[in-house]
Amino acid sequence: MFLNGQNTLRFFLMLGISYFPATVYADESDSLSQPTSLAAYVQQGEDAVADEYEDADENASEDDAPSNENKTWINSLVNTVAEKGSAVIASTKEENSGRRSNASVFDICGVMLRMSQEQTLQALTKRGYQKTYEKLEIPNFIQWRYEEMCRNQGVIGFERISNCVVLMAKKNNYQFVQHQTFANFKNNETIDVFYTSNFTGNKVHRIMYSSEAANIKGAGAKAEYLRNLKIYDFWKKVNQKYGAPDNKEQIIWGLGDNKPSLQAATGKLILFDPMLRELDFTRMSREDQKFMNTAYYTF
Repeated sequence: MFLNGQNTLRFFLMLGISYFPATVYADESDSLSQPTSLAAYVQQGEDAVADEYEDADENASEDDAPSNENKTWINSLVNTVAEKGSAVIASTKEENSGRRSNASVFDICGVMLRMSQEQTLQALTKRGYQKTYEKLEIPNFIQWRYEEMCRNQGVIGFERISNCVVLMAKKNNYQFVQHQTFANFKNNETIDVFYTSNFTGNKVHRIMYSSEAANIKGAGAKAEYLRNLKIYDFWKKVNQKYGAPDNKEQIIWGLGDNKPSLQAATGKLILFDPMLRELDFTRMSREDQKFMNTAYYTF
């Protein structure tokens, strides 16, 4: 790694987060092949670059002078960026100390928790996103109830029963949009929005943002420079928009307990409202108990 190890380490430590924070997604298949700490990553990069430069010096000639100058220019530019970023983030940490963030007022690309489908579509369309996927869902207890009703009406066959269930659910307003995916093809960004059922108004309870901007392919000095610059840009924008995280180890903003929270990793964001999700489950459970054909407890 061509970056100056001390400046890079100082920058990310002042940010209060790991260079490779724990991913908020389930896929962690590549985590075993990566360093587990910032110090290990920096040391690994320094050792690799030291070996590379020693080999280059042994075979160097006068024609290699412009290449060395380019490496010096890139190092100087990256170190300057890191030093400026450290100053900005350090001042923000002092200003935000002693308070907790209210994640319920946060947004990702204009989409906030408890928004409707229409509001979500309007906000993302303004920012150049297009809807690429939509999943309709019926609560399980409603589906099971309607399957029994369809069979009692003489409907036979899996497909016919499924169609019967969908028609009855639509008629009684039980079918709802559970998941939508939006893509910004120009910037290689994706947003997944998850909604509650119609028992709580079919509102947004989780927003997942993903960007591939920092996944620049290549192993040379230029590619490494661009990767680090895009990573720095991401965390700088996160810091400017949301401030310093309340939990700097897990990179979480929020009031804690069951309150809304925002979690971040490089190129990824998750905004989640567990209270709304739990309320949705509670209302569905109460509705199910009204029609539950089972024995009651009498103690």
